[in-house]
Formats: sequence, C-alpha cells, structure tokens
Amino acid sequence: MRVAVADVGTNSSHLLIAEAARGDAGGYRVLDALKDRTRLGECLDAAGNLTPEGEDRLASALTRFRALASGAGVAEVHVCATSALREAPNGPEVASRMLARTGVYPAIISGVREGELTYLGAAHAVELGEDSVLLDLGGGSLEFARGNAARALDVLSLPLGAIRMRDAHLRADPPGRRELAALDAAVREALAPHADRFRVRPGTRMVLSSGTAEAAAEAILARRGEEARGVNGTRLSVAELGELLEHVRGLKGPARARVPGLERRADTVVAGLATLHAALSVLGAQEFTVSEGALREGMLIEELTRLEAYSSSISARQRSVLGMAERFGANLSHSRQVAALARELLARLRALGAELGAEGEARSVLTAAGALHEVGQIVAQSAHHKHSAYLIRHAELRGFTPREIELVALLSRYHRKSAPKSSHPEFAALSAADQALVTRWVAILRVADGLDRSHAGAARVTGLTRRGEGWQLSVQGATPLDLEGAREKADVWARAFGPLTLKAE
Repeated sequence: MRVAVADVGTNSSHLLIAEAARGDAGGYRVLDALKDRTRLGECLDAAGNLTPEGEDRLASALTRFRALASGAGVAEVHVCATSALREAPNGPEVASRMLARTGVYPAIISGVREGELTYLGAAHAVELGEDSVLLDLGGGSLEFARGNAARALDVLSLPLGAIRMRDAHLRADPPGRRELAALDAAVREALAPHADRFRVRPGTRMVLSSGTAEAAAEAILARRGEEARGVNGTRLSVAELGELLEHVRGLKGPARARVPGLERRADTVVAGLATLHAALSVLGAQEFTVSEGALREGMLIEELTRLEAYSSSISARQRSVLGMAERFGANLSHSRQVAALARELLARLRALGAELGAEGEARSVLTAAGALHEVGQIVAQSAHHKHSAYLIRHAELRGFTPREIELVALLSRYHRKSAPKSSHPEFAALSAADQALVTRWVAILRVADGLDRSHAGAARVTGLTRRGEGWQLSVQGATPLDLEGAREKADVWARAFGPLTLKAE
C-alpha cells in the first residue's frame, strides 16, 4: 500500500512517497522524497494574489511530483496548501487551475488543520508526553499545538512566518538591533493574548519542527563540536538558540551561508531564529526537542491509517472489491472517500423515508461501486465509466451474485456523463424495480463522487433535511471544487428524489 503526499508552503514544496510497513501499525517506509523551492511568497501582488509567475512555479512543482509518484506506482498525490494559498484572495481559483493544468489539486487547509497534522507527524517522530507543546514555523505562519502523546487538543495559527517577519521588519543586511527588537516585540504582542494556552507547565515537553528548527539544531551541534548525523530527537536549550541568533545576526548573507546547517537558509534564518526565540521566551520554555516529523509526515500517517482501517474492517466480498481496485490501479483514497460518503447519504435518505431497497444489498452495492467506479481509467480516461462497467462484469468478484455484479457495473457506468436511460440496452434489461433502484443509487453515487471532486478526502456530511419538494445537504470540510462537483452531479438526484441544494458549514 503506497501513498504520495505533498505540502505547498510559502517558501518551498515537499513531496513524500512511502508505503505501509508490514506488521507495524502506523509505520511506513519512505520510498522517495523531493523538495522544490517554489518560493510562492515572492510571487504575491499588492493585493496578496498569487501572480502568473507563482502559478507557473506551482504548476511545475506539481507536475514533477505527479510524475515521480506515477513512477513509484502511486495513482495520485495528495497535496495540502498552507499559508501562501490560504491567504491569497485568488487561492481557490489557483487551486482549481492547478487541477486543470497538472491533474493535481492542492487542497487549501486551515491553520488549525495544519497544526493538527503537524502534531501527528511529530508524534510519530519523537516521544511526546501527556502534555506537549509543538511550535512549527513556516514561511507565512507559526503554528502552536498543545496535546497528549497521540494528538493535538488545542491549536493556534498566527501570521508569524519567517518570510513574513523578515519582509516586515528586517531591511538591512545584517539587520540592526532596532529591527530585531521590533520583530521580537511583534511576536510577543501577537502571542500575548494566547500565551496561557501554550505556556510551559511542570512536565511539559516542548517540541520544535520546521526547516528552521532543524537548521538551528545542526548549527548548535556544530558549535558544540558534535557531528550532526540527523537532528530528530535532539534536545537543545533556549539559551543556545539565543546564542546562535546573536552570532548570525551580525553576519551578512554570504557569511551566514557558511555557518554549518544554515547553508540553504541564509536569507530567512535570522528572522526565523528571532521569531522562535521570542515565542519560546514568552511561553517560558528552557529547552526543546527537535522533530523531523512535521506536516507531510502527518498527512502520510493519516492517509495510511485511513487506508489500513478501511482494508481491515471490510467483509470478504468487499476485500474482493479492494483487490480488484488495487489490481487496476484505482485511487484507493478517493475510492474509500466516495464509498463512505455514499453510505452516509444512503443512511440519511433511508432515515427520512426514501425507498432504497434492502438495506444490506444497497449498502454493499454502493460500497463496491464507490470503490470501483474509476477502474476503467486503466484503459483510458475517455469513456472510463464504460470501461469500468466492462471490467467489473468480467472481474469475477467473489461473494456477489450475477445480479449484484450487474448492478455494481451499472452504477459505475452512470457515475458520470449520461443518466440511466431506457434506450441503453443493459439498463432496459433490468426489471422495473431494479431500474428504479439503480436510478436512486446512481443519484447517491454521483453526489458522493462530486463531493470528492478535489480528491482531498475532506468532505463530511453533517445533515440532510427536506425542504418542501427538495432537499438540503449540509457538509463540512468540502473544498470549493467539491461543492461545485456535487452541484453539477445532482441532476439524477433531482430526478429521483427532488432538487438538492448544498450548505457548506
């Protein structure tokens, strides 16, 4: 089971390809990694919009990521975009254009979500305690997360990223003491209203993640005269961080680039170190541990955990479906998400009195169709819904009757493009009762598929209510592309149940 994830930040974008480690729950083995210095923070206009040059940089990185993932046998790259796109007014439009240009959709996540995933990545990289505080410094934002040994319980994102703080406060090279004092004061002022939430308590374990923290660790170890063979788990004092800051703040860029560990961060390291030192001081920290696990590692662990839970919890007949999906290179994450959304919609419709056939059969057929609706892409993208139906009919799925296999095939056939029609021979061959069932189940599958049009796997159904002759569907976490996809694919729903409107929460 292989997964490819990437994060798009203000300064750089990173790809990570890994596979689940056998016999190690939540463990993984890295197969490949790639870093692209996209520097999107340099490509913002006066209004904060990402410029055409920035879009070109991002498209280039995503294209490289997709090619590398494809070469490793991974169907899709899951991408999270952070501060740069999150704050750009045209961020959602850029994300949609990236999908059209590259086939990869960078899902824009909130600062809180970023902190949660980063904490998860750190929790699998270093030993966290029952009370741990994580600081993760990016180019545009600084995330704070407090939690236990497994997950974050309280998260805050502040606009205190290294590039942002450099551009706002540090003009000279090297920066003057007044400039650094202004930066320090800005960090303290922004953090003051929230400091009690993340202040060090007896027994608190303080953890830092980010390229700046790793670079600082290398530099401090070099100053100690120790060889850095990796910095994950390294414990350092805040005093040592302050001494390093005092040393590099007086150096010009070329000299900073000669400091061990800082070779690639000479332009942002002073701002980054100053920001971290100020934040740690406000929170009362004396020492900290460096984690090499961060956002993309958290994304990877979450995705692998989801897939493992999905594959271990399904029935024997659904394992046959999963085997077929893997054999034909289906995107398992998208398959799992569509199947889960379809089951949720089915349950909510049934609870409101909709006639949907036998409960067990409807759930099983919709789950199988959700998993297999795109297997036809192995033949060709064009008309892949028809190729999917053909493959399903001839795949000898175990545990399904011939009738059920035909129903799965037809649901996959109609998940896109044309709705079921009596002029289609396979649909016309069904009994009137099965034609009615297929139409209703197709309506559910199409909306479920639309709700994961971005393939971000983030949409969650929170409510379904009647509104006169129609319905209102409430969802959380859906990207703008997901909402657009669901609206476009609600045509058969309108025919089967009545008009559908969507409410994003």
